[in-house]
Amino acid sequence: MAVSTQLVRIVDGSLVPVPGVWEFDAGHTEVGFEGRHLTVARVRGRFTNFSGRLIVAEIPEESIAELDIDATSIESGFKDRDEHLKSADWFDVGRYPAISFRSRAISHVSGNRWKSRGELTIKEMSRPVDVDVEFAGAVSDPWGNPKIGAMVRSAVDREAWGLVWNLPLDAGGFVVGRTIHLTVDVEAVLRGPRQ
Repeated sequence: MAVSTQLVRIVDGSLVPVPGVWEFDAGHTEVGFEGRHLTVARVRGRFTNFSGRLIVAEIPEESIAELDIDATSIESGFKDRDEHLKSADWFDVGRYPAISFRSRAISHVSGNRWKSRGELTIKEMSRPVDVDVEFAGAVSDPWGNPKIGAMVRSAVDREAWGLVWNLPLDAGGFVVGRTIHLTVDVEAVLRGPRQ
């Protein structure tokens, strides 16, 4: 783990970022997903247009994370699949162009691992989700910008948000798995004091 002592502090034995507003660096952050296809393969994709921030509080458990995603920016590496994902069968981006996450609580697990509970909103339906967070450290880049990194992971049942399209397979099972693994690999820059 990279650590700049000016950008982190120890709270109850845990290394955490200094308080402030840490804005996601979109050029060095990836918002991705992974699901099963035909029960035997994995399909991965990402959203290319998003914004986010972590508001780190003096008491780390009072910190807040926010993520806003443009659903129309979905990419899976295959144009026909992307168009299907944007259609009314899936995200229906013409009617619901926004996806968002808002954390509601965060707690320390051990070492640099944390757990957050929040609300994920897709197609204007908000559902609770549990998120695993691993703090990756803090450094200043060559231009003097304070940066932190984190890996965020969650697994959700897509049908909870009305993403129910599927087709049965002759051998049993379905074309698309219900469990979707969400990943956000974050690099964030300090923009100012906590508001």
